[in-house]
Parts: sequence; structure tokens; C-alpha cells
Amino acid sequence: MLIQFTIQNFLSFRDEVTFSMVGVNSDSQHSDHLAKNEAGEGRSVLPIAAIYGANAAGKSNLVKALSFAKNLVVKGTRANQSTTVPTFKLGDYDKQTSKFEFIFTHQGSQYSYGFRLNKEQIVEEWLHGIPKGRKKEVMYFERVTSTSSKKETDVNFGTILKGRSPIKDKDSNRHLNLKFIATGTRPNQLFLTEAIDRKIETLMPVFNWFQDVLVVLPAESSFKDLEVGVAVDDSFTDFLSKFLVFAGTGIEAISTDMVELDFDNHFPTMPKGFRNGILEDLQENSVTTIGNSQGGRFLLFKDNNAQVNLIQLKTSHRHENGDLINFSVDEESEGTQRLINLIPSLYILGKTPEKVVFIDELDRRLHPLLSRRFVESAIDCRAKGNQLIFTTHDTNLLDLDLLRRDEIWFVEKNKNGISDCYSLAEFRIRPDLKVEKGYLNGRFGSIPFFGDPKKLGWFGCEEASSSAAR
Repeated sequence: MLIQFTIQNFLSFRDEVTFSMVGVNSDSQHSDHLAKNEAGEGRSVLPIAAIYGANAAGKSNLVKALSFAKNLVVKGTRANQSTTVPTFKLGDYDKQTSKFEFIFTHQGSQYSYGFRLNKEQIVEEWLHGIPKGRKKEVMYFERVTSTSSKKETDVNFGTILKGRSPIKDKDSNRHLNLKFIATGTRPNQLFLTEAIDRKIETLMPVFNWFQDVLVVLPAESSFKDLEVGVAVDDSFTDFLSKFLVFAGTGIEAISTDMVELDFDNHFPTMPKGFRNGILEDLQENSVTTIGNSQGGRFLLFKDNNAQVNLIQLKTSHRHENGDLINFSVDEESEGTQRLINLIPSLYILGKTPEKVVFIDELDRRLHPLLSRRFVESAIDCRAKGNQLIFTTHDTNLLDLDLLRRDEIWFVEKNKNGISDCYSLAEFRIRPDLKVEKGYLNGRFGSIPFFGDPKKLGWFGCEEASSSAAR
């Protein structure tokens, strides 16, 4: 589970800001939400959080920060490549370091992993943790890379990595191997990523948390394994179909069509060179997703016989004569398409343990009642150790009958363009307070403040207003 996430000097977050999933134990509401002692003795972790804020306040930037850090860990960098970290631009912060730090639990252990970097290199990197069965925090490694022209990397290792006795052959070889990996780590590459490439198994749980546990869904994203799930997993397909029926979309079932790929028929305007590139990159028993000019999405799959097949989702609606009629997904409304790409995250939260799902703009194209049902389902049906964190404008969810105070967060940007985030738990409020009304009235900040539209001079509004006054 995610305990907390800290960022600094990333997009609109100039100063160090921490988003925390640690529950306020003094809050007695929804005590069943708390995962007790997950963040240490007497400290509880929350399963859900809703993040509010005005447009351009920085909510999506928080999600982008998570995505950036995850990609840097999982995908790494190429030689001589910039780290591409987008720093705070409304000041002289381009050459200052940016910070990312995660505290989380995974497979019974707790980890604190973070790094500082600039556009050229990783400057610092560290990993500490409390291994399963222990009570005290230990150091795994601490890395420093000089900012001089040589950019030398120095990594110190804790005994949990290097062993206790450098005299013993096994521990000595392990320590030498780690030193060798540290020396070979490029300045723009995380040591964690390099160590995983070199098969350092002790660090694999940390890497796996970023790769498999942390799921980040941007506002316009599509669930990448949707077609594969429908094609091969009956349980997933049944869940998806039932939720679409429950949501009143008119869809009675969802399935896939698989046909042999014919570029001239399916993608007639695709350049030949692009076609050849796709076929060359597609490995046996692997898949890739491409779109057509009409906005449709297709999955390409190469089987054992090197045959490339095209897979597309289809939905079924009931004809007035009682028959089921198939539609392609791109014939569905944008709201239904959005829902189809959100439901898999709900399935993951219910079926797969230890998932942390971030969704940007959960309510995008969804009716407020449907957004609420989605959140209720995530709370009630989640597997142990799972978390859903989302940004939203849907004030219908600002309800203490649904969420705890510490599960409601706000992101606000000041007049200097600097974003900050804080929890509703920081405010002293009555348990029966109508939070939605208080938020819209500006009691908790994090809302837009408008000027007088009459002063814009649009369509003669200012003159009409003056005439009316006379």
C-alpha cells in the first residue's frame, strides 16, 4: 500500500509537497476503511482518496509526477539521454534538483525509496526499509553522483544487500558485484533500475511495486490490456458485461472479433514503411495496439505461425425483435467508452491483491450517480491491501457518509503559480457538515475565483449593462 508520496520542483509543484494515505486515527467515521498498522504500530493506511481542485490547480500534475517516476524506474533511460524532468518554470528552478520519494508496503515489508535529479543526471538516490519480520529500519543503499564533469557515482550498501562479513567468499563476491554494478550505472540511470537489469533479486520487490502494483491511468488513457482480457479471461469479460448492464448503457454483452490482418482493408491510408515497422517490431506471441483514422482501437497479435491477427472489441445491444446486434466500441458514446476503460481498474481492485490505482479525472464523461456507484463499489469490493486514488470535480462525492475527512484532499495554486495539497482532516468541522456546500462556498479553498464577465467587453454586454443601470 502507498503510505505517502513526496515531490518537489516538478511542473507546478515548486516546493516540497507530501500526499499521504495515513489515516487520522482520531476520526471515528468509517473505521472499517482503515488498514491498521500498515504504516507502523498504531498507524493506519487508507484505501481510497479523492483529490479536488480548480482547473489548472495541479491535480493532473500530481498524477503526472507519479507516472514520470514510475516510467523512470521501470523503463530507465538510454545513454546520453536527458532525464526529461519538467521543472517549475515560473522561476529560476531549471538547474535545481527535483525530488521524488515513495513510502509504501509490499509483501509484508515497508520501503522508503526516493531520488533527486536534474535534467542531466540522477544526483541522489536512496532505499531504506523495514524488512518483513523486523521492527527497525535498515539501509539498502544510498547513491550519490557528482555534478562535476566526471559525474562519478558512489553507492554505499547496507548489510541486507552486501552481507554481514566481507571476509566470507559469498559476501565478498556479492559486495564486489554490487560495486561493479554501481560503477557501471550511468549518471542518468537509476541504480535500482540498473541493479534489476543485473539480477539483484533482493531489490526485485521494490521494482515490482512500481511495475506491477502502481497503476496510473491518465485522463485520456485507454486500459491497455482491455482487448486481451476480454479475449482470454471469461471472468473479466463477465464482470465487464455485468457492470455495463448495471450502469444502464444498453449494452448486454461485450466480446472480441479476431480476423486476419489486411492492411489494405483495415488501414488503407497507413504508409507502407509504417506497416513494415509494425510487423518487424511485433514478436511471436506478443501484442501491440494501434488506432485508425476513425478513432477505433485495434489489437494486433502474432501467433506461433507468425500470422498477424487483428482483435477489436464489440458490444451487443438488443434489437427490437429480440436479437443481439453487434456494434464496434467506437460506435458507443464517449461516456460509455470511458466507462469501458475504467471498469478494468475496478476488477483489478476486487480480484488482485496489492494494487494502487491512480485515476486522473474519474468523473470524466460520467454521470455523477455513476461516479458515486463506481467509488462505492471500489470501497465495498476491494481486495485486501488495495487502494484507489483519483482526481475529480464531482462534488457529489464530497459526502462524509461516503468518505472520511482524511480521504478528501485538495490541490490549490497560489497567485505565483505554485501548487500545494492538503487534506480536509486539517480543518475542524462538524461530523454532520455538508462538505459539498462548504467546498463550493470556498470554505476549504481549492476552487476557481472568477472576475466580472461584463468587463470582458463581449457582445456588447458592458454597454447593455450600463444602459440598464440608467
